[in-house]
Amino acid sequence: MLYKKNKSRIHKKLRKLILFIICILVLITIVFEMQAIPFTKKCVIKQSKAISNKIINKTVSDVLDKLDFSYDDLAVINYSDSKEVNSISTDAVKINKIKSQVMNKIQNNLDREKLYKFSLPLGSFTDITLLSTLGPDIEISFVLTGSVNCRVKSNFESSGLNQTIHHIYLLIKTEIITISPEYTDKVKFSTDYEIAQTVIVGSVPSTYADIVR
Repeated sequence: MLYKKNKSRIHKKLRKLILFIICILVLITIVFEMQAIPFTKKCVIKQSKAISNKIINKTVSDVLDKLDFSYDDLAVINYSDSKEVNSISTDAVKINKIKSQVMNKIQNNLDREKLYKFSLPLGSFTDITLLSTLGPDIEISFVLTGSVNCRVKSNFESSGLNQTIHHIYLLIKTEIITISPEYTDKVKFSTDYEIAQTVIVGSVPSTYADIVR
């Protein structure tokens, strides 16, 4: 009889211990989820921006190398008899060609909706530096798509006595949509690329401070 009572007490303690362990595991899981989702979101955004920038950089480089336009192909500076700048005219056809080719090729790459994957150690989800490299790798996947818009901007930079550098930039604004099992989010960012420049000798009217197409 005493043996049965002791056995029953042991079973009760064992059930309590198991229940306590289960509660601890559930609590750890909840806390981990609360920590993991925002951390995963931050990592996915970082990865999506890096991938998008890589796509944009390669596309711009490929298009500019292929077209091979110089400053003289894109703009003409007209001087007065006193060596002052009368006007600066741009070749709209060539500028629009750069814009359309860059925009279309970037858009085509983004529209493929590729599935991207990367891995992080389990410890990195704790946001504790000492644990960030510990534990097995956790694979994170997401789909990347988005839209892009291009325009060309021109500005002038003073470069010593009676000299001005004329820069022509390609401005690219991108809206990236990242889709993962946990969430969907949008990221907007812009980048600019210098496509041509020249040194202008002579005074440049302040009205030419910004030219945008």
